[in-house]
Amino acid sequence: MVSQVFIYIFIVIVMALILVFGFKQISNIQNLNQRSVYIEFQNDLHDAVNDVYYKNKGSAIVFSQGSRNGPLRLPNDVEQVCFTNNLVNVIPYGSFNVDFLTGNLCIPNSKGLSFRLENKIIDQETFVEVRGI
Repeated sequence: MVSQVFIYIFIVIVMALILVFGFKQISNIQNLNQRSVYIEFQNDLHDAVNDVYYKNKGSAIVFSQGSRNGPLRLPNDVEQVCFTNNLVNVIPYGSFNVDFLTGNLCIPNSKGLSFRLENKIIDQETFVEVRGI
């Protein structure tokens, strides 16, 4: 009878450890998913800026709900993205540089990032200007 009590206590402890470990792993997978969405956003933005940069003056790409491209996807915990010339700040993930980008604005994350990229010539140099929609 006493040995049965120890077996039940052992089973409860093992089940608790499995639950704690399982929840921790699920949380890690969700964090990894959000990080991969952020990296996908970085790559998509770099590709879009390069695409517009090598087009003719005045060429533009629009990322929004009604456009062919759709808004760029962001991690759930990002509230806004700020552009300061070639520096893109995504809080809380940090910032990164995008060559040829210009513009100073912050765009809120509302189920993705909606904006416009346009090829501009400024002082005989080609830039890609970011604008809100």
